[in-house]
Amino acid sequence: MQQQPPIDLVSAVNELHVFTSQELTNLIRDAADNNNNNDHIIHWTTTNIGSSKQINLETLARHLTWHLNAKLLESKRDQELFRYLLAGIRLLHALCDLAPRNSRLEQVLLEDVKISEQMFDLIFFIMLVLSGFTQDSQLVLLHSALLTCSLYLLTAFVSSQWNELAQVLLAHPKVDIFVFGAFSAVHRHIQFLQVRLTGMQSDLTEVNRLCQHCEASLQFLQSLCQQRFFRERLVKNKDLCEEGGILLLAHDIMKLPFCEDSYLMAVVSRLKSKILSILLHLCEVESVSFLDAVASTTKGLNLAKSTVSQVLELLRTMFRGDLNGLVTSLDKIYPRGLLQLNAMRLTDILSDDSNFRSYITLKFTEVLTTIFLQPHADFLSSWCSSESRPSEEDATIDFDSLAASGWVLGVLTPSDVPESTFNACRVPRTSYAFQRTSLLVKVVANLTCFIPDICKEEKDLFLNTFLQCLQKELPHLPYGVRDDSRTERAAIITQNLRSLFIHAESLIPAFLNQDDLQLFRVFITQLEPLITQEFSIDRVTVKSSLLEANGRGQESPDACGNKGLYDNTPLEEANQLNIHGNEDQRTDVPQIFHARGVHESDGDAQNVETNGLDPNTMRSDEKQFRKRKRNIMNHTQISMIEQALQNEPDMQRKSASVQFWAEKISLHGLELSPSQLKNWLNNRKAKLARAAAKDICAPSGGDNNDKQGGSGTDADPEEFFDPTPSTTQPQGIHEPGQMVGLTDGQGEDIGKGCVHQASGS
Repeated sequence: MQQQPPIDLVSAVNELHVFTSQELTNLIRDAADNNNNNDHIIHWTTTNIGSSKQINLETLARHLTWHLNAKLLESKRDQELFRYLLAGIRLLHALCDLAPRNSRLEQVLLEDVKISEQMFDLIFFIMLVLSGFTQDSQLVLLHSALLTCSLYLLTAFVSSQWNELAQVLLAHPKVDIFVFGAFSAVHRHIQFLQVRLTGMQSDLTEVNRLCQHCEASLQFLQSLCQQRFFRERLVKNKDLCEEGGILLLAHDIMKLPFCEDSYLMAVVSRLKSKILSILLHLCEVESVSFLDAVASTTKGLNLAKSTVSQVLELLRTMFRGDLNGLVTSLDKIYPRGLLQLNAMRLTDILSDDSNFRSYITLKFTEVLTTIFLQPHADFLSSWCSSESRPSEEDATIDFDSLAASGWVLGVLTPSDVPESTFNACRVPRTSYAFQRTSLLVKVVANLTCFIPDICKEEKDLFLNTFLQCLQKELPHLPYGVRDDSRTERAAIITQNLRSLFIHAESLIPAFLNQDDLQLFRVFITQLEPLITQEFSIDRVTVKSSLLEANGRGQESPDACGNKGLYDNTPLEEANQLNIHGNEDQRTDVPQIFHARGVHESDGDAQNVETNGLDPNTMRSDEKQFRKRKRNIMNHTQISMIEQALQNEPDMQRKSASVQFWAEKISLHGLELSPSQLKNWLNNRKAKLARAAAKDICAPSGGDNNDKQGGSGTDADPEEFFDPTPSTTQPQGIHEPGQMVGLTDGQGEDIGKGCVHQASGS
């Protein structure tokens, strides 16, 4: 039991919390100028009675955290207590800000283990207390400020570097209590915000402040979830994952209404973008499947589907253009976050997961249908263009704990508190457009892929659902789309699909892989004859309707720069071709399955087919699509990293360097987090070491090397697979454009492809 401190801490908190760190520095300097023997004793004048007081700052710093813990334990939890706690937290922020410039304070606040333990206990306890409060209109703003300022106190006394803070938290024995309390407390305040935004009877300034606190708190959790080890620990938290704690938070954030006020509109959009980003990071965890965890119980699965429904409804609204119309009418535009992009990324992941694929098919196919029913010119500008208007801008809020707490406590007036500032990060318009288009293609590819051993009931589900949506009167057609004749619908959707396929070919390998593109091709080749049959039209009718829909009297190159889509295209002839059976006659029809999948053994592979295709046509390739590997970097990004590694071979050990290169290469393809890049670098190093070991152990005989395909050191750096099968061509230099084949250890053909020269010889 700590002894009663030798100073009046209550008076100190009530009177010193009004000072900033700079003002405390001035008081210390004034004391030194007055020849005070102890430069840590400061003098100030009380505001109520005008008397002069003094206190030793080192003693204050040593006992303040203990004092606040005692107050929280012993006092009635009412408005008076929470105002006092917020004042104490504000004073701790000022002292921690001052500590790096004062060696004595630094030893107490930043280096004393006992004080650090008291700090953690105080913050963790505040999280639990705030997570259990019901709504009280008089305390909402006070609670939200206390929550946010307490969270950011961790960055003040531990580290402002998120990777370092995450490591310290993970080492704490009560980290699971903190994580649960923090997420629950943020959820509680999102519910407060829901009431405020729905009624909008509160003062607009107060609502803006509440929004700022909620966003800063959620951003704090998002920053921690960006750290790989932290999110791996988070996924194992039963209360938050299996019991649905995180999904409840996501569900209520996705329900927040958009407002006509420009600032509130942007805040709500960023909140939704940030919670989707958190879900995306959790889905990246490989050690434990987040989606499997939430789907392990009926309650969790239902909650997940309800949350997904909110995401899909948001995409429906955004694709219709409703939000864009509202945004252009605002008086001032604020960064809104990568809301649409993150929603599409999550849909891509869910559509590739066996727990949610059928749900996505049933709930999202109608949205996909409306996209492909857009007038052709509008579809080209929206989905087949290098620009996307309007593109989205990501942003992180610069949260000032002293300013936020000062305004709530009445220390600062509204004019003293500046408007929120942001660190904006605009995705290049071209990259944004290509990412958006590639995600659309990936979703269609995921829903087309059929794995009978896992989901037998999903055979033809997507194709049939898509046709049903075409047949009925669509209640939510995009703006500019007329509910016209069946023939014109067929013509429009056929032309849009073909144009998207042509455009998607240009996105390989930077934004798409061959697997996704070929599955998209499969979907088109399945759909076109069914549309022709279902709508009782022939090719001449479709072709004529296409010309009429475009207002043309004769065929001309389309907006993608390609001549008539019906002139001997591989897509057209694929309907009549056995896709793998006539490779000798048609070398311009790519295989559905990419050669990178050939490394699975027969024992491990699943019997996989694609929707609507006769299994007999797939033959040996049926086993190669069990799991399509997602590439986190394109060839441009890999080339940049490989070149950088020549100067920094141990880049993975330098956090600043990893952060720098993650941000730099994200401008040239898909967004990459520092943790993802570090993980890729570590995998690269390990696999190169294994490849080198195989070189040492491999027999020297040339015949054996021919059979085994060499040492594997020339493998694609993007994948770093084990040694690949040898080509059927003689060993040596192959010319670009040359057709080559792959054989397995028994000499059987397992794949064909075309030589592509990336760089060098």
